[in-house]
Formats: sequence, C-alpha cells, structure tokens
Amino acid sequence: MKKFTFSFLLFLGIQNIDAQILHIQGELKNVPDNTMVTLIDGMANKVVDSAKPKEGKFELKAIVANTSIYVIGFSGAQQKIPVFVGNDNLSLVGDFKNQSAIEFKGSASHALYQSFMKTVNPKMEGYFKTMTAAQTEQSATAKDSLSKVGAVQSTDLIETYKSFSTVNKQSPVTTFFLLQFANIFPAIKDDLATYYAGLSGEAKKGPFAAFIDKSLESAQVGKIGSVLPEFKQNDATGKSISLSSFRGKYVLVDFWASWCGPCRAENPNVVKAFNTFKDKKFTVLGVSLDQDKAKWLDAVKKDGLTWTHVSDLKYWNNAVAVQFGIQSIPANFLLNPDGVIIAKDVRGEELLKILSTNIK
Repeated sequence: MKKFTFSFLLFLGIQNIDAQILHIQGELKNVPDNTMVTLIDGMANKVVDSAKPKEGKFELKAIVANTSIYVIGFSGAQQKIPVFVGNDNLSLVGDFKNQSAIEFKGSASHALYQSFMKTVNPKMEGYFKTMTAAQTEQSATAKDSLSKVGAVQSTDLIETYKSFSTVNKQSPVTTFFLLQFANIFPAIKDDLATYYAGLSGEAKKGPFAAFIDKSLESAQVGKIGSVLPEFKQNDATGKSISLSSFRGKYVLVDFWASWCGPCRAENPNVVKAFNTFKDKKFTVLGVSLDQDKAKWLDAVKKDGLTWTHVSDLKYWNNAVAVQFGIQSIPANFLLNPDGVIIAKDVRGEELLKILSTNIK
C-alpha cells in the first residue's frame, strides 16, 4: 500500500448529458522518447484521449460529464498522475522524474484534492502499516498493542475527514473521499447516510454521489438474518455455478479483484479460514470484479485461492455485484448451511472467530 490514491479508487461508468470540455496542457521534462501519453477516465476505466509529446509538451482533451477522477498515464512507465478535474483548463509543468514537484494550475477541484491527499496520505500509510503488522504478528500481546495503535490512527483519520467535509461540504472531492473512507472504516460505512446528509450542492451530484445513492438504496439487500438471493455465474472454464449448489455448507461469498489492493491484502486471512475449516463443511465462493481473465487467474494462483471462483469479467458491472449493490471491495457475505446470512464484510481474525463459534 504505497499510495492511498490509487489503491482505493472506486470506479463505475456513469453518464450525464450535460457534458463539458476538459483541456489539459502538459510540459514535463525527462519524458522518455516515443512515450504515448494517455488520459484515462477513472470512472469508466478507459482511455479517452492520447497524445505523443514533443519536447515534453502534450495536449489532452475530453468531453466530461461531471467533475471526477482522471489518470494521466505514460506508455512504458509505471508512473501515473491522478487529476481531479471537470470543465477545466488544467496545466501541469515540471519534471516527469519528480512528480511530487509538478505544478498544477487551472482546477480548483484538483487543488483541493491535492491538499487533502497531502494531509491524509502519511496518516493512511501509517495506519495500513500498523494493521498489516497486526495481522502478521504472532504474539497475542503484541497484536493487541498494534490493534490499539491502529484504533487511535483510525480515529484520527476519521476526524481528519470530518474536518475536511465540514469545510468543503459542497465539493464532489469530499464525496469522493467519503466513498474511500467508507470502504476502509466500518464506522463510516455503517453511518454513511448521516455523513452523506451533511453534504450539499455539487457534492450531491455526479458519479460519486450516484455511488452513494445506489448504496443507500440497496442497504436493505443482504441484511443479516435474511437468505441471500440465488445467483448463477460462470467459472473460468465456462461452467455455470449456482449459489444454491453450496447448500449444506457454510459459505463465504467473497467479492474481490486482482487489481484491488485491500482485497489482495485480505486474501491470506481468507486462505487461513478456508484451510482451517474446509473439512468441516465450510467453503468460499469468490466473485471477481476483474476485466482481464489472465490477471484474474494469475492472482488466484499467486494468492493460493483454492476454492470455486466465478466472474463475468465486467468490472464494476459484474451482474452479481450489481444484484447485491456492491459499491466497494473487498466485500463478503457469510452464509449458514441454509443460505442465511450470519455475518457480512468480515475481515481479519473476525472470520475465524465467527466460524469457530458456529462450526463445531
């Protein structure tokens, strides 16, 4: 988890007829020869324009529906530049090899995005470092100590967001970060409606607001104590797999993707639970929000996910994810042998504890 910026971007294609023009002009030193610069719509995860730099200068344009996240990519290089823009004439000047010093002008939304990222990134990286250490720590005493540190860090991060949202309650940048924080901190996710109610104006328009609206609408789907509705989806060989075929077992329906950093970090915990209880009528059904089949299957192999996997390779438009209103991943439902939901969005040691309590 090197950068909070990229690991927690939540993407979904949403269109708006009130389209406007985004114009980006770049002038960067040390851009490699024969580089193709691309502008990627973060919401649709697709290239919307491209240009070949001349002496480091390039120009990109796109029709935009709302202020949103875009990413400037460079062929042959891993570096990417996120920009939070709308109907802007954005310029970026600096050195390709020193992206932290690139100067941006022409977008108030990007300036706000940068300001908050500068504050929250060090805190978020510290929090993830602590939680990763806690998950791998073998000593119960040390694990407990690290968890307490993580709790303090999470409280500080939540308060940081609250202060930011109070001052910037009309900005879609605030809505974007509300989604990110809800994906990370259960305390915000569980009270999402209240946090969202505190926003107004432009913050309640556009793709991020649409995400939250859909999430709140589907909040009643998949309630604990209800039966998770039936679904079918194909595995990697094209075989149709139905949820009902797992009746008689405890099943963790796990929504994830190879490109999702938090999902990959959580996979060792799911593997541990699977290996501990697989001989006691417990299994996992992985539902992947991947687009690239090869990357999906490579992640399954690398992470040792030896259970059943399905995907329609439609990214956030995965039919099962849409059916259950999945707006962020990792996400999961833990079902009893009758298909009744006994827990949801369980992570870390919590899954083992719940299974230990229910499976004798």
